[in-house]
Amino acid sequence: MLEANLLARLERLRLKPRRLHTGSLRGERLSPRKGISIEFADFRPYAIGDDTRHLDWKILARLDRPIVRTYRDETELPVYLLLDASASMQFGNPPKWQLAQQLSAALGYIALCGGDALIPIALSQPDQRPSVLRGKEMFWRLLRWLKDLSPEGKGLADSLHRFARIDVPRGLALLITDGLDASFPDALRQLAMRGHELILLHILSDAEWSPALEGDLKLLDCESDEAVEITATASVLREYRRNLENFCAQLDDLCRRSGGWSVRVRSDEPVSGIIFRHLRRLGVVGLP
Repeated sequence: MLEANLLARLERLRLKPRRLHTGSLRGERLSPRKGISIEFADFRPYAIGDDTRHLDWKILARLDRPIVRTYRDETELPVYLLLDASASMQFGNPPKWQLAQQLSAALGYIALCGGDALIPIALSQPDQRPSVLRGKEMFWRLLRWLKDLSPEGKGLADSLHRFARIDVPRGLALLITDGLDASFPDALRQLAMRGHELILLHILSDAEWSPALEGDLKLLDCESDEAVEITATASVLREYRRNLENFCAQLDDLCRRSGGWSVRVRSDEPVSGIIFRHLRRLGVVGLP
């Protein structure tokens, strides 16, 4: 799914959230909580029950006042890998699903190498029971999960609503999707309101961005089987393009207002270019 030389380059990268998020276990990232680590945070007066090992003896000798040093607690970053496995992801040449799998593997590998807690979830699938992967040695589990998935589901927005209602620690939400659901913006808004830091990787095929259609056609929805008859003229295609651009602008605005990122890519773009050109330039990933 990913070439060995690309994995070697990805191993040096880390996810770069804008906010501090609190995980469930001790890890490699700073938490808003005060705790015990090597990262100094502040001084405060000694209180009964404090560990005397953290007394600053120089201040005590100089001011005759007991002062303790506090430190930043270290925690793992919850990374929710939300992969759209709906039937529309099969569309395109190459299929959007192929790039979605590669992006999931690449970003998941970066998270695992960085000591983050990776929670992969397949959207538009009936079984959304999350499991947590920790450590680079769990990359094979992620690959097996990706290979076992088939993009045959439906109901992207409903699936995203269900995830947003789950009581989980706030973290980084990596959403990989084509967003082709009329209710998707509302679901995206609900996800952002839950406090997750959102990174939307919006994949569209060249045929969706610039359809080469002409004449009288019947279009079939691959998820609902509903048919729509159109006459593809130049004016109709211009109106389609305006609607698509407005839809994309709405998604970009939602992500920006919530403090997240939105990255739009074509299904034929190489995964290395997306990671090292788009995401690194935005600061989504970077060196430790």
